[in-house]
Amino acid sequence: MSEKMMLTMPETAKLTGIGLQKLKQIAREYSDFPYIKIGVKHLVIKEKLPDWFEKHKGEEL
Repeated sequence: MSEKMMLTMPETAKLTGIGLQKLKQIAREYSDFPYIKIGVKHLVIKEKLPDWFEKHKGEEL
């Protein structure tokens, strides 16, 4: 089976080591955070995460 393209917020928190509440705060405050909202679910676009973190490197998130 192929790898998932989208991650839930809890999966993203586990993958990145960022707390779930902090991750949700980042998604609210940064309009360029790579996620989409489907109903009540927030799904993060996995392949865009490294570029997003590189762009915001050195910033206090």
